[in-house]
Amino acid sequence: MTRLRFIAAAVVVLLAGVAMFAPRAVEAQAATVRVSGSITSGTEGMTVSDQVKVRLIILEGAKVLDAVSATVSGGRYTATAPLVAGRVLVPHASFEGVDYFGEAIPLTDTMREATRDFRVYGTTHEAPALAIASSTITVVAINRDEAKMGLLREDLVANPSDRVYLGDASGVTLRIPAPTGTLEATGDNPEGEFKFERGVITTSTPIRPGKLTSIVTRYVVGYDRNADQYGLRLTAPLTAERLSVRVPQGYARSIKPEAGAKQAPDERLAGQGEAEVLQVVQSTGTVRPGGGIVVNLVGLSQATPQSNPLTERRGAALASLLALAIVGGGTLATWRWRARTA
Repeated sequence: MTRLRFIAAAVVVLLAGVAMFAPRAVEAQAATVRVSGSITSGTEGMTVSDQVKVRLIILEGAKVLDAVSATVSGGRYTATAPLVAGRVLVPHASFEGVDYFGEAIPLTDTMREATRDFRVYGTTHEAPALAIASSTITVVAINRDEAKMGLLREDLVANPSDRVYLGDASGVTLRIPAPTGTLEATGDNPEGEFKFERGVITTSTPIRPGKLTSIVTRYVVGYDRNADQYGLRLTAPLTAERLSVRVPQGYARSIKPEAGAKQAPDERLAGQGEAEVLQVVQSTGTVRPGGGIVVNLVGLSQATPQSNPLTERRGAALASLLALAIVGGGTLATWRWRARTA
């Protein structure tokens, strides 16, 4: 994915968080808004030079209208943009090939100044002692006619160093073992590339320090219709603090955790009905690289009101809700990790 496509995709994500707060757009005015802030180094011994590039991306609705370059000097930046109520400014910095986005700025008639600071890091190709705070796989769809399931996985990766890890000599930052029977696999991180071969997904997603990096991958797996069950294995590519598998009620007659895993309390999504209840299995402790948990899904062919959620409208909506549930679980893991390392 090109750098431009990544920036556009990242901006779309930011829009989701500001759309409900942005006032209605009005005609352009002569007034301007000044955005400024500091640029500090998070890497020991590294001085942030004036080579850092900062700009303000101007959005109107979902459309990128323009970008205004900022003046950078002495660890600070300043930029001025037209003040049009309803538009949104997204501060964007680039340093050593890594992108940083500041909190979006919804413009109002009375706004004249805003402050957004950046903290940037040096980069490295030497692998730090990466670890996983949480890995979660959720079954998001099942097609019983074709004996296939859709899975969504999120790995929250901790980088204890003070540099952004850009991968080994080939640019790979993480290798994720795919579940048994995977037919197709890809990833969702806009700034990373993904490749699936020989049962492993590799990604070039930068692993950042200072916060957990979320890496999201998707899978279509096949299972034996005659056996009427599937052993879903979640494998840790790094030392993992916790592994979790989530299965909606109604997708299988029962779920049976194998050794090293235990049943956890169900989780309920927004909505009504048993399909919005997730049955959860978790690891019983820290998992070493190459280790994992196995959950047997038994009775996949059971007769339920659910025929083909991969294509039906309700199934598509449910898959979206389950995808959001992954983000929710990841947020909790992030809070726990930050509290432990603070």
